[in-house]
Amino acid sequence: MELQLYQTVLYLAGGINAMIAFVLLHNNYWYRNYDVYHRARQFVALNYVIFAIGFCIHAYFRLRTSCPVIASALTVSYFHSGGVLFGWSHISLMRPGYLTRKIVVRDLSILAVGLICYWAAAANAAFCIVRHELGILDCAFGIFFVHALLITYTFYRTYFSVRRSLEQMPVNDGAPKWWTVETKRTVLNRHHSFVIGCHLIVGFGIGSIVITACFPHDVWPFSVLMATGIMVFCFLFYSIAEYGNAIESATNAAEDAGGS
Repeated sequence: MELQLYQTVLYLAGGINAMIAFVLLHNNYWYRNYDVYHRARQFVALNYVIFAIGFCIHAYFRLRTSCPVIASALTVSYFHSGGVLFGWSHISLMRPGYLTRKIVVRDLSILAVGLICYWAAAANAAFCIVRHELGILDCAFGIFFVHALLITYTFYRTYFSVRRSLEQMPVNDGAPKWWTVETKRTVLNRHHSFVIGCHLIVGFGIGSIVITACFPHDVWPFSVLMATGIMVFCFLFYSIAEYGNAIESATNAAEDAGGS
């Protein structure tokens, strides 16, 4: 019964993620004149697709019970990919000049090395290719933790820097006509939803790690985790969709406050 519930929740989470990705891509042509936001929605949609595929693979092959090390490698793979895409999308929305070729090459290089190491370590742990080598999987996962820490630090630094700049932008006769008290409040609220989303992602990721460490073979804790994850994904969709409702003023504010 526990395993069936776990599979059901995973398939449900995968289906919801797939539907959200479809909505983001289907409506994205409305924002084709706003390059950064248009691209951010594509990144977020790809993120949802990756998680949806990962959840369905988990459910179909019952990896958590059949091969926990492979399950862990798969989990950290889509979390790492998701972290990169979240950084590209949400940091760029606050700082339009963030996503340079240097950033893309850096993140893709670290991600590629990470994916190779995760699966090599998982194969070693599953099939004992190299015996008596302790902690190989943990060392491989260290790549994810360091990269995730870098992305998270960049996100929070950008958020607080841009927020401070927006708060200091005057709302008076010297300000642009579009920058009103209501616009300022709206943009700040939209950015605040981003940082809440980052809190949730970090908490969800840490929760996954803690549950995996405490219950490596049990499945019921993961049913609770995935149910919570569905709410996280829905909130992230809500936050980026709401940003689109104020896209013109938010884009102008980001360009003035975030710069490059």
